[in-house]
Parts: sequence; structure tokens; C-alpha cells
Amino acid sequence: MRRLLRLSLLMVLLGLAVFVASRCLVIADETQYLLITEFGRPVALYGDEPGEAGLHIRRPWQTAIAIDRRLQVFDPPPREMITGDKKNLEIGSYVVWRVAAPERFLRSAGTIEAAEARLEERVAAALNNAVGRRPLASLASSDPEVWDLDTLTDEVLADLAGPAREELGVEVVDVRLRRFNHPVEVRPAVFDLIRSERRQVAARLRAEGEAQYRALTSQADRERDAILAAADAEAERIRGRGEAEATRVLNEAHARDPKFYEFVRTLEAYRSILDEKATVILSSASPLLRLLTRGPSDELLKDSPPPPSVAPAERVASQPEPEP
Repeated sequence: MRRLLRLSLLMVLLGLAVFVASRCLVIADETQYLLITEFGRPVALYGDEPGEAGLHIRRPWQTAIAIDRRLQVFDPPPREMITGDKKNLEIGSYVVWRVAAPERFLRSAGTIEAAEARLEERVAAALNNAVGRRPLASLASSDPEVWDLDTLTDEVLADLAGPAREELGVEVVDVRLRRFNHPVEVRPAVFDLIRSERRQVAARLRAEGEAQYRALTSQADRERDAILAAADAEAERIRGRGEAEATRVLNEAHARDPKFYEFVRTLEAYRSILDEKATVILSSASPLLRLLTRGPSDELLKDSPPPPSVAPAERVASQPEPEP
């Protein structure tokens, strides 16, 4: 009986020790802030400095509150806003934030959900102010010189950062536009704007292409004119040498047999003025009629030298032409 009583007492003491240990020992996770409060008043904070994660001791009447210290991504629902040129625009955004001051966060919001609900209104107000200062072209333009979304998000972040830390104890790390849709009544204006910008880009590209075409064409024309001028000069030189050679040959032929030379020149003259369809009326005393009916005179045939032999002509023809 006494042993049973002693065992029961031991079990009670052990249970009491376990209860006291569970109330006095707390574990601070490295992903959390651990805030110790005593009757609602913060008395200790773990996790704010490196190396504070692990096992910690508290008094049994104190309360341990764990607050997530990791980055939170908040995706508020899209809202319709008005641009600077009075166009409606439905904008969706997301906010990256984290708890920066656990005590202030606990007093102002207390939970992640409550903090995001209060952030939603502040994000909408900051976005509305930034969008209202800009025309639709700065948001919907594909021209990098007109596109202004990065500046817009920087302004929204600057407007949110200070009040969010002071009022909610949170740090807003980043704000970005997730998407924006144009209401039905705004879409024609947006499409017209995009088409106008594309036409301007196309006109600029065509102008650049025309300028390059004119430059290349002008250069090609100059090169062509230079080549043609050189070719014409070379042709004139060749023609001059040919005419000089022809004159020399004709002079040699005339000196060798003047009568035969005159006879050949006469035939060439008649051939140049007569063709197959020409009708010529000749008198009986015409030299041409006498030449056609009787042939060359005996005096011309008697005085003409014999034609050169074939072999010398072949040897002369086979000799290579001297290089100019």
C-alpha cells in the first residue's frame, strides 16, 4: 500500500514536471520570430539576430507567439483604375513583403491575413495615384522610350514602404504589376495606339531602307560609270589602232595597184547603196552597167598583179598577235 502511494506520488510529480517543462521550454524556429509576452506585454524576442534559433526558457505564466519571418507573396484581386487620359484600366498586382518589427506587427495586425487585408487597401491607393498620373500610352506602349511600368512600380514601392513599416511593422520588398486588362470600351483605343506605333516603326524602317538603297545605288552608279569610262577609253584606243592598221593596209593596196584599188572601192560603194529591193535605172553609158554586163576591162586584169600564194597567208595568219 505504501509502495503504491509512493508510485502514485512519483507519477504526479513526473506529470507536474512535464507540464512545467512544456510551459517553460520553447523552441525558436529559424524561419520564425518568437515573441515572449507577459500579460500582453512583450518581454523577449528571439529570431531577430543570427544564432537565436533553438531552445529557450520562459516563465509558466508567459506566452510564446511565433511569427513567420519569411517573405510573403500577396496577390490582391485586380481593381479598375483610371489613367491620366481618363481611360479605365483593370490592373492586377502582387506584393512581396515580410514582418520587420514583430512587436508592432503584433499590436497592429496580429496575423498574416489581417496584415494583407490592410496592405491591400494601401497598395490599391498607391497604384491608383501612380496610374492616374500617367497616360494609357505609357502602360500599353511597346516603345521602350514611352513604356513607363518600371518607374510606376518604383513609385508605388516608395509610397508603400514607409507607412507599411510604421503602421504595420512590415517591410514591403517589391511591388509588381502582374497583368492589366482593358475594358471593352477601351480596347479600340489601345489597338489604335498599337497600330499607330507599328506604322511609325514601319515608316522609320522603310526610310532607313530607302536611305541605304540610295547610298548603295549611288555607289554602284559611280563604279559603273568608272568601269564604262575605262572601257570606252580602251575601246577608243583599240578602234584607233584598228583604223590606223586599216589605213596602212589600204595605202599599201593603193600603192601596189591603184587601178584595182579603185575598182574594189567602186564595187564597195555600189554595194553600200544597193540592196535586194532597190530599183536602179542606168544609162547604156553607165560604168556600173558596163561592169555588170562586160566585167572588168582587159587593161585592169592585165595590170593587176597575181594574187598572193596561200602558204604565206597561212603562215602570217598562224603567227601570234603581238601583245599591245
